[in-house]
Order: sequence, then C-alpha cells, then structure tokens
Amino acid sequence: MDNNTNNNNLKKLIDIGRALSREKNIDFLLEKILVEAKTISNSDGGTVYLVIDEGKKLNFEIMHTETLGIKFGGSSIPVPDTIYPVKIYTNDGQENTHNVAAVCALKGKTINIDDAYTNEEYDFSGTKGFDEKNNYRSKSFLTVPLKDHKDKVIGVMQLINAQSGDDIIPYSDELVNLVEALSSQASVALTNQMLVNEQKQLFRSFIKLVAEALENKDQATGGHCNRVPVLTMMIAEEINDDKTDHFKDFSFSEDELDELYVSGWLHDFGKVATPEYVMNKATKLEGLYDKIDQIKLKFEILKRDVEIAYYKNKVNEIDLDKDLIESELKQIKNDMAFLEHSNIGGEFMSDDLKNRVKEIGKKEIKINDNNICLLSEDEIENLTISRGTLSSKDLKIMQQHVVLTYTLLSKLPYPDHLKQVPFYAGCHHEKIDGSGYPNGYKGDKLPIQARIIAIADVFEGLTAPDRPYKEGYKLSKALTILKGMAIDGEIDSDLFNLFIIKKLYLKYANDMIDKKQIDHIEEKEFLV
Repeated sequence: MDNNTNNNNLKKLIDIGRALSREKNIDFLLEKILVEAKTISNSDGGTVYLVIDEGKKLNFEIMHTETLGIKFGGSSIPVPDTIYPVKIYTNDGQENTHNVAAVCALKGKTINIDDAYTNEEYDFSGTKGFDEKNNYRSKSFLTVPLKDHKDKVIGVMQLINAQSGDDIIPYSDELVNLVEALSSQASVALTNQMLVNEQKQLFRSFIKLVAEALENKDQATGGHCNRVPVLTMMIAEEINDDKTDHFKDFSFSEDELDELYVSGWLHDFGKVATPEYVMNKATKLEGLYDKIDQIKLKFEILKRDVEIAYYKNKVNEIDLDKDLIESELKQIKNDMAFLEHSNIGGEFMSDDLKNRVKEIGKKEIKINDNNICLLSEDEIENLTISRGTLSSKDLKIMQQHVVLTYTLLSKLPYPDHLKQVPFYAGCHHEKIDGSGYPNGYKGDKLPIQARIIAIADVFEGLTAPDRPYKEGYKLSKALTILKGMAIDGEIDSDLFNLFIIKKLYLKYANDMIDKKQIDHIEEKEFLV
C-alpha cells in the first residue's frame, strides 16, 4: 500500500472519528459506524450487534444490505421482532462456539472468513436460509469486536461481501487493519455515549426515587410529584410541535427538554425537610395526632355536666323541664357533629360557620373545679380555616419548601445543560403579576420553563383525584379557575391557550384523573 493510499486512509479515519464523536444519539451512532465501515471496506452489507442480557446475548441493532434494499435500525425502521438475538451462551450455560458473532464476542478477536459456504468451523445455516429466501449469496465475512475502555466487549460489527467491481472478494489484511482501526474509534465514541446515557439514566432514576420518597412522606398529595412532570413535558413537547400558532418560531433543544424534565421531577424537592405533621395534615386539627378526639372528650364532659345538674336538681326536688334537658343534650350532639365536619376541611368556610365555631368554643366545662372554654384559641383558629386544612402558620411552613427546593438543589454539581434546574424548580409558585412566592418574581424574570411548571402544578392540584380532604375538580371547574388566573395575569395566557387548543387538558385527564371528573368543555369559551 503506497504512501498516498495510507494518507488517504488516515484522513478518512480522522474524518470518521470526528463525525462519530459529534453524534449523541446511540441509534444514529451505531448506524453511522456501520455505514462508515461499509464505505471504507466497500462492503455490500453488515450488522451491528450490542451485548445485552448481562452478556448472554447479542441484539441486532443495525442491519443493512445494499443490493437487497434492507435498512433496519437507526434512522430507518426498527429491526423486526422476528429477528431474534444471537445467544452468546446456550440455555445450559455453555459457550456458543458455533456462531461466528458469538465467538467474536466471547474471544474479543476479529474473525475473517473468505467464504461462508466452504467454512466448516462455524454454523452458517441461518445465513444460507436467508440467502435462499432472498436470492442472495453471502460469501466473505469480517466480524470485529467493539470494546469499551476496560477492554470488555460491548458489541460486534459484522461486514458482509467485500466488493471489487462486480466481484465479491475476501477481506484483505489491509482492509482488516483499516476496519479494526475504525472499530477502535467507533468503540470509543460508543462507549462515551453509553456512559453518558448510563449516567443520565442513573440520575433520572435517582430523581424518580426522590419523588417516590416524597410521595410516601406526603400521603395527602398522592401522586403529585409523579404527575406534574408528566404534564410539564406534555406542554413542552406540544410547544415544539406547534408550527402554526404562538410558538411556531420557538422550540426547546434536547438539552433544554432534559433540563425541564429534571426540574419538573424535582420541583417539590424541598419537602424532604418539611415537617410531616404539616405535609400530612389531612384534617384541620391534625398534628402528631388528630386533636378532634380531645374535643370529643370535652364534649362528653359537657354532657356529663348537663346530666349531673339535672339529677342534682331532681334530688333537691327542683322541677326541671326534661324536654329542655334533652334538647340541650341534642344540641351538644349536633355541635360535636358540626365540629367534626368542620375539621375535615374543604373549599370554603363562610363567616357564619366560623362564628358558630367561635360560639361553641365559648361554652364552658369544669375540670378540677376550674371552668375552661370548650375550645382553645388554637383549636378555634384551626377549625375556622377558610380553605383546606392548613392554618396561616402551617402555610408559612409549607411555603418554605420552595426556598428549600432552590437551596438544596443548588448544592448539586450539575452539568452545563442542567444549571438552571434549581431556578426553574424553585419558581413553580411564582406568578407573572408578582403575587407569587417566595420571591415575588414577575414578568420576564420568569422564563417559559418556570411558567410551564407553574401551570402543570396548579392544574394537577385542582384535578388531583386522591386528596383525602377534597374531591378533584371536574375539568370545567379546573379550567375556569385557570382561565381566571390567566385573565388576572397570574399564569401565562399563551401557554393556557395552547393548553386548551391542543386539548392537553383532555390528554392528561384521560390518563391521570377519574373518569367522573371529565365533563364536556366548550373550548372557545375558555380561550383568553
């Protein structure tokens, strides 16, 4: 081989190495590896396998045969399920020494075969069956291992039918050296990308684990941490698909989508430090336990005092109206039932109902010869909470989770494309008009990523089917509330309109909420 040929081959390998290093998608990378190997060796066909099932099998990832027009995997259609993986080990755990690709994986060495039909070392019955079915002639084979940085075989590349003009020729030593050099470059690129993907998968699995831990800690909000990222990504992907409306000139890159995905999953991360008695406060009086039971005991004392007074007066021959006593006992029972109902929490508590709680609280009982009010100030404050189960003190503690989300997430050493995760996650309770918390950011201070998570967070909260203290709203009611927020400038009106026009609310609802919550929507009535 002359110097010009060597120089040309070297230049080809350098160019190929650059091209392979730039490809981030593993499927496309595998395809590019095979295409470049076929080109440099002038092969008619080839296959790239990856080792799977803990080193027990080789899976067909890419298959090309030019003269038959076969292209599977990569940018083409997937390899058919009918093409089964090659077993590296037999069912009884023995090495598969009959298949050339399996032996290549086992030994980690290149295998060069001039003619499959005359070769007696390996079983080519499958190849011959393929040839007969497709009127093809497989002849020369070059099978090369792909190894990672630890010299472990991670895949196999097999080239078929080297060509010279119209003739099929064996793979020469020069071609073998060239393909092995290319396979080394390909292995480096493949290993790097596989390591990146493994790290990404590990990180994603970790954040899902964190979300699952939060769900177990915060039973009152059910699957919130799992549903918000689902809706977040539905909105983001619809923005990328929107080619006609407001977002036609905008799209998220793959890295930006990954950043948003992580932010959505970690938006409530700060709740790891939120006290459980606040997070799991299913009733207004719940703390370490539900104090409604203490109030029931005080009501029993109240009943006792009424009954004791009745019998004392009777002993002293003081005439008392028995009906009046029974009426008083009945009122005590009704008051207790009312407080139990008030303790559950709900959407709204009127001033009249609050005043009734306060009046009941003024009644007195005697304990150790001391008269005390039936309800303490703390019990009255909690039982008169207007919405939900959290008092103003509880709300401040709960709202602190957003600050903690930003503070804790900021401690992680993110790669460049995830640098904004703490900020996006920490802004999910901010509002465009500046009325949100914890920082009161508004307008351009809130990027579209934070606005998307905010809408997803609110809509999930409104429609959540598993809150113990309230039923999830029907779609019409939830969208009415969101529309009001859009009109008032609290959430992004363009995102809200996209949410309606693209029927994202319905796509989400069909998978994530109870069917009884899905009612008919006249979409034009909700557009802002």
